[in-house]
Parts: sequence; C-alpha cells; structure tokens
Amino acid sequence: MKITKYNINISRLRQYILNFSSLILAILLVFFLASKIYQLTLLFSINLVPPSNYLLEDIFTYIFYFQFIALIIKCFQSKNYFPLRYFIYIGIATIVCLIIVVYKSVTYINIYNKAILLLVLALYFTNTEKIKYKL
Repeated sequence: MKITKYNINISRLRQYILNFSSLILAILLVFFLASKIYQLTLLFSINLVPPSNYLLEDIFTYIFYFQFIALIIKCFQSKNYFPLRYFIYIGIATIVCLIIVVYKSVTYINIYNKAILLLVLALYFTNTEKIKYKL
C-alpha cells in the first residue's frame, strides 16, 4: 500500500480522536472516583453500619476506577499503546473481587476459578519474549 499525505492525515486525525476520547474517559473516571470517595466518607461519618457486601463493593469499585485511570496514564506514557497484560491484570482482579463480593454457589466459584486460570495462562503467553512489545 502506498503511503500518501492523505493516509498520514487520516492517521493523525484518528490519533487525535483517540487521545481526546481517552482524556474525556480519564476525566469521567476521576469524577466517578471522587464521587465514590465522597460516598464512602459520608458512609463513615454517619456512623451507620452498612452491610459488609455494600462496603466491599464500594471499595472494589474505587479500586477499579483507580486501575482504569492508571491504565489510561500508562497508555499516554507508552506512546498510545495499551499493553494486553494490564487488561488481563484488571480482569483477574475483577474476578477475584467478584468471588469475594458475590458468593452464590460452589458452581459459580468453580467457573470463576477456571476463568482466572485462563487469564493467568493468557498472561503467561503474552509475557513471552517472542510476543512482548518493545518500547
């Protein structure tokens, strides 16, 4: 394929759109993170004893917002490259939190464990030297 000025301009436009949308997403996540902090401080200042699942769910949501903000920052630091292993880390953490917060039955826990095993295997294969992205 021949590289022309038109192709380069389209590529730059797509890059600007990606950067702008990532920045908007980061701002939204910071807003939601701040609202979650506010909700948690209200919860502790009222001296009500919330159900433990509610409190854990709020704390894990806070952690997930923080993880995605860190992922967007990492994207900008590495020249707009999202490393696959970070998505896998977030997936593993999400499933572990799901096991902790939502305990339905042993069958569901077994399915979640198999999903974690699959993600760990995917993480192993993406961290091999042949596939690893060099910055």
